[in-house]
Amino acid sequence: MINILVERARRSYDFRADPNKPDSFENNWKNNSLDRIVIRDGDDALCRFRCQTVANYCFGAMATASTVAHGDTVAPGRFTVRAFVPPRNFHGEIHAITRARDIDGEWIDHEAMQTAENGFQNGRWLIHDRFSFSAGADTNCAWSAGCFIMSSADLAVFNGLLRKLGIKPGDLIPGTLIED
Repeated sequence: MINILVERARRSYDFRADPNKPDSFENNWKNNSLDRIVIRDGDDALCRFRCQTVANYCFGAMATASTVAHGDTVAPGRFTVRAFVPPRNFHGEIHAITRARDIDGEWIDHEAMQTAENGFQNGRWLIHDRFSFSAGADTNCAWSAGCFIMSSADLAVFNGLLRKLGIKPGDLIPGTLIED
């Protein structure tokens, strides 16, 4: 059965270049994209890609975590990927991360969102690339607000392999996130 394994390096949590400075684009670039996302058939790895899984974009409008700045990071454990969801304002073909918890302990639902106590939905946990529309290219760093971020080239290969394996839009793929 096709599944996804995410291998997070614990060093990814150490993303501040200067731990005494506040979170910012200028400071949160260290240890970027050390993690791996693996497409597997059963336990057999078919392809591995570098990605950023720790929420290092945890400032400004993206400062939504409850307990720690990077609290919107998907927690180790099981999750489900909904394949090829509508991209809205994202570049390329993307996927939703669903049925997971973040490290704050909050539930990421079947719509890849969280629902606050007042019923307001927020966030959108995705697998997408690091393409910047303003720059017209990938950014030098992957900026995650909880998503799994890959290069545009890697996401294209990832998507091609999923299609080759028969994955269609809306299909659900089981996933597991582990840390070293």
